[in-house]
Amino acid sequence: MGFGPGLLVLTVLFAVAGTTVPAAAQAGAGTSASLQDYVFPSGAGALFFHVKPDRTQDFEAVVSTLADVLGRAADPIRRQQAESWRIFRSTETPKDFVIYVFLFDPAVVGADYDPIKVLGEALPAELQGLYDRLRADVVRVERMGLAKLR
Repeated sequence: MGFGPGLLVLTVLFAVAGTTVPAAAQAGAGTSASLQDYVFPSGAGALFFHVKPDRTQDFEAVVSTLADVLGRAADPIRRQQAESWRIFRSTETPKDFVIYVFLFDPAVVGADYDPIKVLGEALPAELQGLYDRLRADVVRVERMGLAKLR
């Protein structure tokens, strides 16, 4: 599996002012994705997580849980996602945050890359705590769909 020590997503979810898991994250795997921000129809994509410097250890622990969940997934789509989901930590970091890059190449067309949804499918009882930790860790998330040139 391509997961290393790190993770990303959640711009819309982190912007939510409430303290409970958003309804979109609670949706089961059988529902259509209401947050198209986590789908990459071009076949490749990236998420950039801006993490508080003092929260990187916790962020990487949650990412490790996500990697474990994907590695054990019975769903063939989730297993396919795990194969091409790469995580990087910037070595050139501004003082205000540490940047983690989640690279999906190739991205499974039509698959939802929302980490909260992935965690919720496998660990529904732990989802609220994991979500709260990510909200505390992450300053900002940026999404980028990519088109391969060659």
